[in-house]
Formats: sequence, C-alpha cells, structure tokens
Amino acid sequence: MPFHFGFILFIKYRIRTVTMKKLIRENVLKIEQYEPGKPIELLRRELGIEGEICKMASNENPLGPSPLAVAAITKALEEGNFYPDNSCYEIREKLGQIYDLPINNIRMGNGSSELIYMAGIAFLNRDENVVMSEDTFLMARLMCDILDRQAVVVPLNNYHHDLDRILEAVNDKTKMVYLDIPMNPIGTSVKGDEFARFMGKIPEDVLVICDEAYYEYADKENHPHTIQYVRDGRNVMVMRTFSKLYGLAGFRIGFCLAKEDIVEALRRVSLPFSVNKFAQIGALAALDDRDHARNTLAVTAEGKKYLCAQFDEMSVSYIPSETNFITLDVRRDAREFCAEFQKRGVIVRPLSGYGKPTFMRITIGTEEQNKKFIEVFKEIYT
Repeated sequence: MPFHFGFILFIKYRIRTVTMKKLIRENVLKIEQYEPGKPIELLRRELGIEGEICKMASNENPLGPSPLAVAAITKALEEGNFYPDNSCYEIREKLGQIYDLPINNIRMGNGSSELIYMAGIAFLNRDENVVMSEDTFLMARLMCDILDRQAVVVPLNNYHHDLDRILEAVNDKTKMVYLDIPMNPIGTSVKGDEFARFMGKIPEDVLVICDEAYYEYADKENHPHTIQYVRDGRNVMVMRTFSKLYGLAGFRIGFCLAKEDIVEALRRVSLPFSVNKFAQIGALAALDDRDHARNTLAVTAEGKKYLCAQFDEMSVSYIPSETNFITLDVRRDAREFCAEFQKRGVIVRPLSGYGKPTFMRITIGTEEQNKKFIEVFKEIYT
C-alpha cells in the first residue's frame, strides 16, 4: 500500500473517531459494563466442551423455574401476539394482598436492575450523589456512571455495610442511599436493630433503597422490617425479585414497594411494556407455588451446610452468607482459578471486577452440582 494512501486512510479513521466522540456523551466512554456470569452456550462454543456443564456463577435457582409458572406460561403462549398489561395490574394486586399494601404502592420492573436505573432517572439531579458501600451490587454504581452522577463509596466493616460511616458520608447533595440487604456479591446482611438506628438518623429527604433480591434466604429473625417503613410513609424503596427463589431469572421481573409518590415518579420514567406478558403470568403463578419455594430453600440450606463443611476441612477462607451463594478467598488469581473450573465444565464467578482479585463466588447448587464443584476444587486447589 502506497504511503500516501495509507496516510489518507489513517486521517479518515481519526476523523470518524473524533466525530463519534462528539456524538457520544463523554461519560459513556468511561463506563465499564456489568460482566454477568458466562452462559453455558458460550462456554461450550469457546472450549468445545461436550456433555453436561454445571453453571454455578449467577445465583440462579438450581431446581429450575416454578412448575406452576411453567404451566401457566405454556398455556398462555398462543397469546404472544398481544401486548402485556402495561400496568401489571394482576401481579400488583396479588403482591398488595401478600404485603398488606395498596396497589399504588407497588411498581413492577424488568428485574430489580431496571428499577434501580429508573430510580436514578426519576430522582437524581446533576449535582446530587448516591451513597453506597464498596463491593455492593454493581448496578447502583453503573446507574451513577450512566447518568453521570456521583457515587460516594463507603468501605465495608468486616465484610458488612458500615451504617455509621454511611451516615457520615451523607451530605446536603445526597439524594439516595443504596443498600443491598443481603449484599451481593459478599453475602452478609444487616441486623434489624442496626437498620432501625440508621433509619432514626437518616435525613427525611434522602431516599433509602433497600435491594432485597436475596430476602427469602436471609435470617428472618434478625432481618430489618423494611416494608414497615413503606407503610409508615418514609422515603424507603424496597426491591425484591422473582429471579432467585422462584427461578424466573430468564423472564426478567422484579418489583418495588414504596409510597405512592415514589411509585408514580417511577411510572412516569418507565419504558412502556418493559415487563413482558409471560413474566407477569409466570410470576403470578409462582407466588402460589409453595412446594417449589420450600424445596428451593431446603436444597440451598443443605448445600450451604455441605459446602461450608468442605471449606472448613480444607481451611479455605469464606464469608458466612445469608444468600444462595458463597464468596471465597482462594488467595491466588481468581480469574485464572475460575478458568480452570471452566475447562472442567464448571462455571463459577471471579470477583476481579469488584476489586477483589483473589475472591470468587459460587452459587449453591443441587447435591450433585455441589459435589462436582468440590471434586474440581480439590483437584486444582493445591
């Protein structure tokens, strides 16, 4: 290629690059995308693995979706040509009965991730900030990055939310405090009395977002009564999901409970039809599937007991968890360590993206999956 022709191509490339940078908001180019657990299909394509692949990376329900949900969705498939109910009336009515709240205190979303994002759009002005803990669920930080708002990050105290330091970080620019209770990917929670003291000190005009995606797995005796603050009219937004206990992660549906003014603000900024018809139908049926919920909790509790006993026996450091996952410190490069698992058909999650290069997270699976994980762990952990 003649020099002058190559130079012309280089100049054209530079012009296109500069033009694109002018089109795209500056902060968007700095955003680091959320890195989900690797899908089974992708690992099979990348490594050519045949046979069963054990996925223990994304905190999905190892028993699958609620059978009642599957039956209801299957029955409704022929209605797929119709748009969903944009108001999600039936599922909101059912949740209102369960939580003893008016329907106008409930907002559905395309998973709780959408609700976090919508809260940012609805409430955050340009010069306002969000206070959160380090190692908290990345969607809160990502929401700030996308909207070009400040995230004030507070260190943990022994792998727990430090509520006192969070209060100290709140200033006159703080619009929200985000708390995942229990935490993801750490697994610890907040005790009820600690949260009550926190709520007694937090300014009334700060919105407290309680992300309770793992609520069903937590210690109920010590868990904060977050929904009571909603009933009392406080600026509290409690989020829960159908992705974990009910096994509907692929359908994308979650909800929040909040006072009516907050719910109305979320409604105004939400995209139409973001919660699809089959997610609504499946969630409605799953709420009645007590057997599936009971079995899921039993399998998780038994699996946690087995895995922790194995880690204790091998002197592997782990964080006690109130969720359906366990976070370990393997004291080596977790990305390389998890890559060895993948070669053997087990998908687990390194936490390098959270600034913890030696930590990994595993979803508690079925008895067979847990034993497969331990077998591989013992093989490569020397």
